[in-house]
Amino acid sequence: MLKIAQLAGPICVVALAACAEQPRPQFEPLASAERAALVAEGREIAASQCSTCHAVGLHDLSPRADAPPLRDALERYDSAALTGNMMIGVRVGHPDMPLFHMGPRSADALVEYINSLREPER
Repeated sequence: MLKIAQLAGPICVVALAACAEQPRPQFEPLASAERAALVAEGREIAASQCSTCHAVGLHDLSPRADAPPLRDALERYDSAALTGNMMIGVRVGHPDMPLFHMGPRSADALVEYINSLREPER
């Protein structure tokens, strides 16, 4: 009768070989039309929900001195974390900032718009 220890080696080899043969999933970039639609949606969200306090364009100033421009948000926060925080309603930023509850599409759109404002690094 075979002992478990005798089977462990061959099982591990087979399992590792199976893992090695599987291609890693790759994330495809958004098609330009899909990205343009998200950016447009994000621009509308920024104008309607953020512009009272934050600069929402590439060169404008924030109406509130203590509210950083949206274009700088991704320098302070990771985009995935910011998107997730918007969806679960975590208050991000200053203490009197409203609590946002966004769906995944709206959160993705706003973050994609903010990302579109970032000037390319030189």
